[in-house]
Amino acid sequence: MANYILKEMPDMRNTGKRTVYPKMETYSQKTLDDLVKYIRQSGTPYDPGTIKGVVSVLADAAVTWLSNGHTVKIDGLGTFSLSLNFDDKKGNELQDNRDKMGYRHVKVKSLNFRPDEKIMRKLRDETDLSRVEGDVVQVTKERYTKEERLARTLQYIEQHGFITLTEYANMNGLSRTVASRELKAFTNDPQCPIKAKGVAPHKAWVI
Repeated sequence: MANYILKEMPDMRNTGKRTVYPKMETYSQKTLDDLVKYIRQSGTPYDPGTIKGVVSVLADAAVTWLSNGHTVKIDGLGTFSLSLNFDDKKGNELQDNRDKMGYRHVKVKSLNFRPDEKIMRKLRDETDLSRVEGDVVQVTKERYTKEERLARTLQYIEQHGFITLTEYANMNGLSRTVASRELKAFTNDPQCPIKAKGVAPHKAWVI
């Protein structure tokens, strides 16, 4: 069973309206190793190396085709395509009817994904949702930049010796999920002095 929370959008235009929307509560991020394990448990005769090789070739093929102007459709999963944008400071408005825009530098902006209707039907049928107990969570604008949060955290650890997930989340106005993800990114950065110590629920971060 999956859980969801209710979030309230900030009233940026001061309309007095309170807009609420459901958001999935994610537990973890699955990796290629998790995919290999899942496929192996399904009874496939292929060894882990073969499975990883196929996934790697699939990714390479997608890059080759997408970068050459094709879309990539995988039945039962969906269709991938590229999104582009201008990579210069010339603006995107035509000056007049004779404006040909001239040479522009364009780059890849993002990768679009449109799910296959088959997988959407399966998701709708198989996803059993339950609301997480608690009040509606108010979404607020981040109080600090990532760099500011890091500086505040280093200062806090220097004063107290360590910081917990709850302390980091509360101090920076983040949800526990976002705070956990950011602390993990800090610890994975070889240039960052913050390191994790212990295991949940007694895990802490030190310098």
